[in-house]
Amino acid sequence: MRAVHAYGAATRRFDLWRIPGRKRLAMDGHDLTITADLSALRMRLSLSGTLEDGGAYVGAVPLTPGLRSQLDGYREQAQALEGHALQISHVRSATRSALLHLRALQALDASIAGASHRDIAQALFGLEAVVLRWHEDGELRAQVRHLLRRAESFMNGGYLSLAGVLDPAAKPPGDEPVR
Repeated sequence: MRAVHAYGAATRRFDLWRIPGRKRLAMDGHDLTITADLSALRMRLSLSGTLEDGGAYVGAVPLTPGLRSQLDGYREQAQALEGHALQISHVRSATRSALLHLRALQALDASIAGASHRDIAQALFGLEAVVLRWHEDGELRAQVRHLLRRAESFMNGGYLSLAGVLDPAAKPPGDEPVR
């Protein structure tokens, strides 16, 4: 953003403290760089060294072929500069199968690192669950074995269906949202 010398009713005034979120300023040669963390969004702006608090400013965006797809992001930054809180987009809920995929991959990582099945169960389900439910032929031990088999199938090409490269005939059970 650059300082401008036009004053009028429509002229924007720069106010660092109006920008929401955690802010950091850094010197970049003769200019300043401000980084503001606004929830999941990180906004990074280059400020002219001549821009003063309360001074009029103008913003510039790069004219690139992808400009149209970036307009929403620039609009959010402009709203943040005016002190408006950003609208957080709806977070997609995790599905049961996504949680199974996650646990399976965590179990595989632990197994490759040399962890025992009991250690894997403790990491995934907690010490209390292992103390209460770990038996020679118990359901917790069966779950760990199932997760490891599932992860090994991902490793041996099953990841292609997760990536959408292979089109399975039917959705596997467990894709309903977790409440």
